[in-house]
Amino acid sequence: MPVNIPEGITLTEFSAIAGLLTNIRTAVGASQVSVRLNESQRNGGEPGIGSPFFDFSYFVGSVQDADTENARKALYMPDPGLYRFGDNVTSKETREAIAKAVTGNPNDLFARRGWPSTTSTQKKGMGSKGMGRESGLQLQVYIGIKISGRCVGTLGVSFKNTPTNIPAVESQIIGWARDPGYPPTLINYLSNTFNLWGPTCP
Repeated sequence: MPVNIPEGITLTEFSAIAGLLTNIRTAVGASQVSVRLNESQRNGGEPGIGSPFFDFSYFVGSVQDADTENARKALYMPDPGLYRFGDNVTSKETREAIAKAVTGNPNDLFARRGWPSTTSTQKKGMGSKGMGRESGLQLQVYIGIKISGRCVGTLGVSFKNTPTNIPAVESQIIGWARDPGYPPTLINYLSNTFNLWGPTCP
C-alpha cells in the first residue's frame, strides 16, 4: 500500500530511490542526480494554500559519480543524499521548475542553474554545498515530475560540463520525469510506492 510523504519513507524507500537515481545518472551521462517529492495530501484541499504551488517539498535522494563524490570528500562535505534527507527548504530553481510544470509549455520545462567556474561568488548554504561548484559541477537543470496530471516533485540533474547535445539530453530527462515515462521505471516506482500530491499540470 502506498505510504505518505515524508513520514512513510524508510531506509527501504531511500535505498530504492538512490538506485533509480543512479540509473538516471548513468543513462544521461550526469555527474549528480537528486529528487524532491511533495508532501502527501492531508485535508482534501488543493495544494498551495500556503504558497503558489505546494506546501512542502522534501529532499529524498541524491547520487553522485565517483569524480564528484571524491571532490566533495576532499572538501570534507557530507553525502548530500544523507545530510539533506528530509530538507523542505526549496531553492529558487525548484520553485521555478514547478511553476514551469504548472504552465505546461512543452518547450520550456526546465529551470537552470550554472556557475562559470569553481570560483563563482554565488553563496550556498551548508545544506547544498557539495552539490554544486564546490564539487566541480557547472550546470544543474531541474524539471517538475509529472504523474497523473500533477506535479509531484522535482528532478535535478547536474553536469561537470554542459553536454554537447543538451536538447537530446533534456529529452531523455523528460522521458524519466513525466508520465507515461520513457523508460517508465521512476514514474512507476513513485506511483506504486507513495501517495503523491501536488499542483495540477497539463
